[in-house]
Amino acid sequence: MIGVSQLSKYEAAALYPDETSDIVETVAVGLWLVHVLQVYTSCMVTLAVWDWLACLPAELERVWRREWSLVKFLYLWNRYYGLLCFSLNLWLFNGDFTVNACKSLHYIIAATCMWVTLGSEAILAIRTYAFLSKQRSIGIPLVLLLLGETAYLLYVAIAGVHQTALVYGTVGLCTASDAPGKHIVMGFWLCPVVFDLICTGLTGMKAIQLKRLGVKSNIVKTFVREGLLYFVAIAVINVINAAFMFQSDANIQNINSFLALILTQVLCCRLILNFVLQSKEPRHRGAVSSIVMVMTPPTGQRTNTMRNGGFSIPLNTFQRSVGQGDAGCGLLSL
Repeated sequence: MIGVSQLSKYEAAALYPDETSDIVETVAVGLWLVHVLQVYTSCMVTLAVWDWLACLPAELERVWRREWSLVKFLYLWNRYYGLLCFSLNLWLFNGDFTVNACKSLHYIIAATCMWVTLGSEAILAIRTYAFLSKQRSIGIPLVLLLLGETAYLLYVAIAGVHQTALVYGTVGLCTASDAPGKHIVMGFWLCPVVFDLICTGLTGMKAIQLKRLGVKSNIVKTFVREGLLYFVAIAVINVINAAFMFQSDANIQNINSFLALILTQVLCCRLILNFVLQSKEPRHRGAVSSIVMVMTPPTGQRTNTMRNGGFSIPLNTFQRSVGQGDAGCGLLSL
């Protein structure tokens, strides 16, 4: 048995029998990196499909049977548009395209993936907005930040991406990266990090305020813990992606892009299934409804209910549990 890298050397030597060993080695490395990129992205799409199938029972109960709302739309958009987007990009990464065909198609990569990122950011923004009692002073800046991020991602998709040259020949996979010497696409991954940091900071400050008021609730603890875990996971991957943009080999610059996109999609969908669209069950004295928030101290303490615009989420005795239909989804607890 021989490894993929050795096979790449044999293939490169067969393609360029008259070239020097340095050129053959360069081509061999390029072929190996292309193979790694294709396998890696295929595995990530498999993860997205597995997560969808694992959470499908919970999705049918908590999403499809609910009335239409912004949160329901964002969940379905993130889940199903995300799967469509990943499949389209997987086709580009594994197909055979001419250089001329890729000149038009390589824009699709960032132009389609940006809407997965923005859908996830919108979910996080709504979650933060709800947790902070639907304050306009919070909601308006979050919307403006989302609009600013949208404008920048559009700029990257239109003017920032650069067609990656083929390793050899005139036919091969179609990918995109930064133009030589530029680092514009790096912002595609750093913008979400900044937005997530702001939302995480706001959530943390609110949690500290609730603790000082004497509000003790399992759902608040879970809300903060899962939000922090989401931020750390996504931030680390996005920072790694930004760092890879400094690699000289364009074939490896976006190697972690699918990991960041799919991890973001998976975690955001699970945030909704776990909280925002949590089914009301009789055994709960408090239940989560849509995205509304009311804070009610435990029995025996001073009632300090905070209402704003009809938001109503009890934060006292809610106990998180896994329903019969979402045991598989619960395996990846946040």
